[in-house]
Amino acid sequence: MDRAWGWLLPVVFAGGGLALSTFLEGTGLGLGLLVLAAGYSGAHLWLTARGLRRVSEEVLALAAGSSTRANVPAPFRSLGVALDELGRWRGNQVALLQSEQTRLAALLDSVAAGILVVDQQGRVVLANRALAEFFGLQAPPQGKRHPEVARSAQAQEAIDLALAQGVAATRELSLPGGRQLEVQAVPIRRDGQGQGVVAVFYDLTRIRRLERMRKDFVANVSHELRTPLTAIKGCAETLADGALHDPQTTARFVKIIDDHAGRLTRLLDDLLNLARLEADQLELQQESCRVRGLVDACLSAVAQTAAAKGLEIAVEIAPELSALCDRRLVEQGLINLLDNAVKYTPEGGRIRVWAGAAGAAAGLGQTERVEILPGHGAGRRIEVLVADTGIGIPGADLRRVFERFYRVDKGRSRAQGGTGLGLSIVRHVVEVHGERLWVASVLGQGTTFGFTLQSA
Repeated sequence: MDRAWGWLLPVVFAGGGLALSTFLEGTGLGLGLLVLAAGYSGAHLWLTARGLRRVSEEVLALAAGSSTRANVPAPFRSLGVALDELGRWRGNQVALLQSEQTRLAALLDSVAAGILVVDQQGRVVLANRALAEFFGLQAPPQGKRHPEVARSAQAQEAIDLALAQGVAATRELSLPGGRQLEVQAVPIRRDGQGQGVVAVFYDLTRIRRLERMRKDFVANVSHELRTPLTAIKGCAETLADGALHDPQTTARFVKIIDDHAGRLTRLLDDLLNLARLEADQLELQQESCRVRGLVDACLSAVAQTAAAKGLEIAVEIAPELSALCDRRLVEQGLINLLDNAVKYTPEGGRIRVWAGAAGAAAGLGQTERVEILPGHGAGRRIEVLVADTGIGIPGADLRRVFERFYRVDKGRSRAQGGTGLGLSIVRHVVEVHGERLWVASVLGQGTTFGFTLQSA
């Protein structure tokens, strides 16, 4: 008999027993059959209830995440098969959901922008790694109020506005340490109802720094151009007003015009060189160069000025020493270093140029060195040093002298004819080679600049 009709059996027995009892007019046999039928019916109902309880337990275990095979009584075997299938489907769905959550978390943590999601009550639902770094969060922020996480009045204002009015809001904020961010808070809506806000924090620190550098650069260039142009224009107007007939005045003004025209030429040349060095498309033309010959070529550019000041220039470089570099760029950097040494060394002073194995210099740069560029080249290196007995550089300015247009003594630098770009060019020359650059100085005693090159 089919199990689905098993419940009829006790009813048939009970009915048959009752009929037989009536037929036998109350004899013991009829009553016995009636008792037997009732007992069978009760046992069947108990077994059924027990099986249903077991099925209920298996369903609850499945809901709780059990991955074991359903164990149900034989009459409910088909239901157990269905529960097993449901369990497998549920396990697959949970695994898929966990995989998606892991991928979403990895994706959010790889985003450079900070992401903060809050519910309609302003409590944090999600925050990525970048946001934790921006605000220095140590513990997971989930469940906290957003002002406890995004600790900035501007950020709180943007998020509160998006929560209260359901409109997007953008604010810019500054964090301790100089970091600058922009936050864009956008409401999350579902079926026309607000569900919370997602706030995205963009790091603007580098962009703002570049903007300041651009503005400073334009201001400095304008100033550097205006000074010689004003002098040239003034002299030209004076000559045009009648001074041309005075030979002494004419000679003096023509000399001023020539000096300032030369200053303009040097400034424009340095600007073009710097622009070329900073260009991404610059390609090094590396070749094996004899360092002594390279230095001698650079010394010829400053020899006349050095001789006029009575400066002694000592070159200590082995004739066979060779470096692998872009000769044209290294000459440019060395000329700037030698020009600086000549300008800022008093009359009768001494300039020493040394090159050899890195770390083997004797008596040069024994004061504490300030690393400007760490260098990242591998293999054997040679070191080139330019040391003078000049006025020196204050410790606070050692790093800044490599900035464009930065001068320790602005008045004296301009009087010397400097453009303020020489050491910036040196820095870029060394940087494009991937080499190390350092400086050491003592006020009143002199300065030493040093950089490395790959040994050829």
